[in-house]
Amino acid sequence: MSNRKPPKNITTIINDHEEKPEGLIFPCEYPIKAMGVNTNKFLQEMLFIAQKHCPDTGEHHVRTNQSKTGKYQSVTITVQVESRTHLEGLYFEIKNHIDVKWTL
Repeated sequence: MSNRKPPKNITTIINDHEEKPEGLIFPCEYPIKAMGVNTNKFLQEMLFIAQKHCPDTGEHHVRTNQSKTGKYQSVTITVQVESRTHLEGLYFEIKNHIDVKWTL
């Protein structure tokens, strides 16, 4: 007796994909995280970029954490995005900021 499942045909694969949407459903809230130097300037610039793309973003949407040494900080800003293109535009600008060391 075999425990192997029979192979799926292309119609079954397509139907399974349509029934189980993958990824985000827009509009949605999404946390953008960037790591950079531990300065108020860095924090303000990240918030400015977020507000440029998502004008309703306020300081209450921001969380920060310092590294153990205090040299770096992570800034997490939860934004309301309307589409994947909207999210990608915001992420692209934050990721390419000169002071950003890495993003999530």
